[in-house]
Amino acid sequence: MQQKKKDFIIARKMSRAILLSGNSTIVAVGSRSAAKAAAFADENGFPAAARAYGSYDAVLDDADVDAVYIPLPTSLHRHWAVAAAWKGKHVLLEKPVALCTAELDEILATCESSGVQYMDATMWMHHPRTAKMEAFLTSN
Repeated sequence: MQQKKKDFIIARKMSRAILLSGNSTIVAVGSRSAAKAAAFADENGFPAAARAYGSYDAVLDDADVDAVYIPLPTSLHRHWAVAAAWKGKHVLLEKPVALCTAELDEILATCESSGVQYMDATMWMHHPRTAKMEAFLTSN
């Protein structure tokens, strides 16, 4: 499967999870064109008030955006995660998070110095089965 198509599928699943979470609101979506962003928002049931931007910079400039989910190819993660952190946005980064440890170190350092939270999209640690497995393993 092509990387771009895989990223799109993951972004669809993540946006659905965000919509269903009950404690978050999608306020904006960015793409390389406003038409693509609007189509993604429409196809995935985003709130009518969600803004569709034709650039990622526009999302970062939106004062109503508190956090960003970055499903872009790994080669673009460092640039956009660092840019988001500098703009004061919390960062949720799709895996793999970086091309090398130096890139990850830069992302983490920028998030820390900007006072924003960093999280990768590894669902395993947050899945209910993980807690059950841990309890089982530590009880034996």
